[in-house]
Amino acid sequence: MPTQKSLIVFDLDACCWMPEMYQLWGGGAPFKQVTAAPNNVLTDTSGTRCRLLGDVAACWAACHSRMQAGEPLLVGVASRSDEPAWARECLNKFMVAEGVSMMDVVGEELCEIYKGSKRQHFAALQQKTGIPYSRMCFFDDDTANIRDVSTLGVHCVYTPSGVTRKLFLQGVDAATAGGDTWAAFRDGSD
Repeated sequence: MPTQKSLIVFDLDACCWMPEMYQLWGGGAPFKQVTAAPNNVLTDTSGTRCRLLGDVAACWAACHSRMQAGEPLLVGVASRSDEPAWARECLNKFMVAEGVSMMDVVGEELCEIYKGSKRQHFAALQQKTGIPYSRMCFFDDDTANIRDVSTLGVHCVYTPSGVTRKLFLQGVDAATAGGDTWAAFRDGSD
């Protein structure tokens, strides 16, 4: 088990969930949980269903389990969501394990949700945690963000269909191993 902390960072819209928050204009908050079971679905005020993508629930649950077991791991969010308050509400209402929401895993302190460069998000996360970029991994569905953040030395994972278990494990392994060179991973399905 690594002794240095690592930071696992997720984009939200089109990486962890769909639809994107701007696609809910005309509906939006407050969101209702269809169930409170893990990998649940939310509905907005117009009845639009919001769901987690890929293996997101299982990956966030794995982060939670690893942190609870004492692994030196933190989770962060780097998102330019058009509706930050809605995104935070979704983080509180999407359940990833029994009684565990996404927000329980990440915590408000490490949620960087605002307009601007993802490099700005990462600078804030690095300042808050003290974790070097070489011990971070980043999951995002946008190749421009992947290219931008990779120049910092962060291990970047392109997730056009959401975070899958395979990509998650590759990214976390790269971050926990550290190293001076960044690695980029993709599942080859695009």
